[in-house]
Amino acid sequence: MASATATARADLPGGREPDEEPVRRPLFRFGGSRLGGFILALNLLSLLILFGGALALNEWRQGLIEARQESLSVQAELLANVLREEGVTRGEPTPELDPIRASLWLTDRFIPAGQRVRLYDINGLLLVDSYQVTEAIGGQPLPDANPAGAPTPDSAAASIVSERRVARADSELAAEVSAALEGAPQATLRRNESGDRVVSVSIPVRHVRQVLGVLTVESGDVDEILSAQRRALVPFALVALGVNLLASLLLHLFVARPIMRLSAAADQVKLQRARAISLPDLEDRKDEIGDLARSLESMTDTLSTRMDAIERFAADVSHEIKNPLTSIRSALETLPLVKTDAHREKLTALLQQDVRRLDRLITDISNASRLDAELSRDRPRPVDLNRLLVDIVGVYETTAKPGDIPVVLTAPEQALRVMG
Repeated sequence: MASATATARADLPGGREPDEEPVRRPLFRFGGSRLGGFILALNLLSLLILFGGALALNEWRQGLIEARQESLSVQAELLANVLREEGVTRGEPTPELDPIRASLWLTDRFIPAGQRVRLYDINGLLLVDSYQVTEAIGGQPLPDANPAGAPTPDSAAASIVSERRVARADSELAAEVSAALEGAPQATLRRNESGDRVVSVSIPVRHVRQVLGVLTVESGDVDEILSAQRRALVPFALVALGVNLLASLLLHLFVARPIMRLSAAADQVKLQRARAISLPDLEDRKDEIGDLARSLESMTDTLSTRMDAIERFAADVSHEIKNPLTSIRSALETLPLVKTDAHREKLTALLQQDVRRLDRLITDISNASRLDAELSRDRPRPVDLNRLLVDIVGVYETTAKPGDIPVVLTAPEQALRVMG
């Protein structure tokens, strides 16, 4: 008799019987995997947050630059009108710009802080620079002194880099002035001699309709705008980081921990502390983790059932073998006490019968074990039930004896196939 099996499982929800298959509802699974779609959605969400933030901030940055260019254009037009009204454009019949009078209007009293205004003649030569006529004393803090023994910086290399930067800035400014001398206002984003980004606007200065020069107004607060843009991107980055952290936590809770629980339950089965795995909260899930939990439970239930069947088979075999062995032992113990030949022949016949019975029993056990091993190695394949039933009926018909009940098969028209 098989012993009771200890199973590491809780009560099944809903009063479901252990052998009853759980009802699986059809689900839409992205790419065949619900967890895969969940992980992909979380990763895409953080990327979309960053991408949307970058697009929004790029539009905001472009709008700020355009607004700055428009403001400088209005300021440059106003300043050009003032220069015309104050007689900066003089001379008949060939008018020209008066740099001395223009310099009076390009001082700090009329030019906002952080802006630079330059006036060029018809040939593109610089007449007045607000940085040169300013009353303020420019300067910047000196860098910290190098520690003792520090190598001397390569001033020659730094000078070459500075010269290249200045040459590039002069080239871009000259191109802007040349385009404005054609009579069309110019608005650009370029770098100045220090390498900083500046918003620059150049408009032609006219006497009536004749172009006498170009007035260039530039503002160096573009880097501040870009810094503000980077600071504005920080909240989007923090939100994306939070989404990634939340995604990691959810993956740990819904993927890593269930797998660890299944692994621990499998270890309990391996250590023979339980005969089957059952985690009802995982089995009720409708994703891959639930499929894995149900598969492991079904596998361990099958193994447990097979072990119980082996135990019952061993008990039955032991019982069947003990019967002839007991009879043989009794006959052998009685044989020396028999005095007549008739009784001795009867005991000998009984011994032979028990030996044949034992041999037949061992043969049947061997055949059953061999058949079970072959079935366990064989892979399931489709079986045609119509053909199988026809063969069985044919065997009955060939082995039937007179008076036996006939076996009649009424096969369906459609083929019936099962896995077996």
